[in-house]
Amino acid sequence: MICLGINEDLFDSGVALCDGGRVLFAANEERYSRRKNEGGFPHKSLDALIRATKLEASEIDCICVSGLATPPLPVRIFPRAHFWIFDALRSREHTLFKRVMDVAVYRRPASQASGTSLLGRMSRPFLAPVMRRTLPKSLRGIELRFVDHHKAHAAGGWHCSGYEEALAVTADGMGDGVSLTVSRCKNGDGIERLWSAPARSSLGMFFEVLAEAFGFVSLRDEGKITGLAACGDASKVKEPSPFVFVDGRLEYTGLYGLRGLDWAKRKLMSQYAREDVAAWAQMVLEDTLAAVAVHWLRKTGLKKLVVAGGVFANVRLNQRLHELGEVESLFVYPNMGDGGLSLGVIRETQSLPPEKIAHAFLGDSFSSAEVERALAGASLDFERCPSIEERVAGLLAGGHIVARFAGAMEWGPRALGNRSILVRTSDRRVVDRLNTLLRRSDFMPFAPAMLAEDSDQYVLGAGKARHAAEFMTVCFACTQRMKEEHPAIVHVDGTARAQLVVKENNPGFHEILRRFKEQSGTGVVLNTSFNIHEEPIVRTPEEAIAAFLSARLDYLAINEFLVKSPF
Repeated sequence: MICLGINEDLFDSGVALCDGGRVLFAANEERYSRRKNEGGFPHKSLDALIRATKLEASEIDCICVSGLATPPLPVRIFPRAHFWIFDALRSREHTLFKRVMDVAVYRRPASQASGTSLLGRMSRPFLAPVMRRTLPKSLRGIELRFVDHHKAHAAGGWHCSGYEEALAVTADGMGDGVSLTVSRCKNGDGIERLWSAPARSSLGMFFEVLAEAFGFVSLRDEGKITGLAACGDASKVKEPSPFVFVDGRLEYTGLYGLRGLDWAKRKLMSQYAREDVAAWAQMVLEDTLAAVAVHWLRKTGLKKLVVAGGVFANVRLNQRLHELGEVESLFVYPNMGDGGLSLGVIRETQSLPPEKIAHAFLGDSFSSAEVERALAGASLDFERCPSIEERVAGLLAGGHIVARFAGAMEWGPRALGNRSILVRTSDRRVVDRLNTLLRRSDFMPFAPAMLAEDSDQYVLGAGKARHAAEFMTVCFACTQRMKEEHPAIVHVDGTARAQLVVKENNPGFHEILRRFKEQSGTGVVLNTSFNIHEEPIVRTPEEAIAAFLSARLDYLAINEFLVKSPF
């Protein structure tokens, strides 16, 4: 079957297309709208999917859509509401509309309805007609299947893990009435939900409140809390955890929305250093989810753990989980947030065995002719390099910053070499230079990419999360060699979010690292996303050129072409 997957959630919408078990295309709307984590119906990414795959509507067997009650039916009926809500929830100004949305989202049960609730059941007959009205005309006659939000998270993670049997834990802000689920996944039996926590007990929404209290943008900057946490001391914050997990029940005793923001400012930010509050929040998150995972791993006897949902973008949390004694191996869904739902809904609909995902290079790619036209249009001098990987390795060995644009765009939040900025890691001063050029926060760590075969020399305990580490989704403690040789990518707590580069799955990037090792003695480089801070990762040659020039980077390696900075 050829299945089209659509996520039209309020946050990070996108599309995927599968021919049986093969993923033909997957991308998120933010790369096309250029607004980070863009929500709403993914019109632009759907158009790109149709262009890239050249499939006729008659070839698509079914369309799978995420959410039975999320987003709520009224929002689906009035698509513009997606953008109003998205903007309101992320705004730092407490406008009248934001206050109205705060009441609707956090204080009214309708926004937290599940697919099995009375409101969810009443909405169900209208989902397909509303969706058909939104779809392009050519797709309106195709069968529609709707999938529960968190079941789609679990299905995407489990099927991509390749595990025959596993425990799947999903956690996010909320979706279809719940914020956290635990499921048993078994080949042949499918996904059986064992337990869930309601939306009002949401770890994701807790971090949204704190992000705004810190002066960050909620629904975008929660990861900054994790970066800041390494600089603080959780024991200095005397507030008890607002989450209580006892006898298999999770309860949240705090507040959300604007009332939660007032509480956070009054109880936390006014009394403690923000680094200490960040460390306390990270401890609360890790302790709570570790307790949930351990409880269910012991109860089921399962040893393999799969995690998905936006909360698991937190790489320090994933480190804590993979280091649990009860965990034999951990897999983190590469597009763990709502951006991964488009593939998850397809995998839940299909009756296929789990298959280990090889790579996440599933988006747009551009021909040499298209790249050459873009370079000529920007009036840039460039040269064609038959051995571009060798040239890039030489430039990196010489200490230059190289932006790399090659092949298909990565699917998910991490740049994995095809839309990346690369630089040598032996000099800590490069961190300050990159932070200035890319306009990044100075407390946010950079990540290393390394040859997978050399990982044991640089990080500790990668074995239990080796596959997940190919997608840069887990932190590891660094070896002494790493700390001494690569200070630019070791965080203040001695950890690094390492990407393990496998030759079979990422040959071009692997070749750069191999040749860099021949010249420098190490196969480790700094790898950060190719974008200006707070913008989505670049998608097109034109965007790559604009970001390269804006940041004043040293070199741009774009397909087989090399551009030297004109500045």
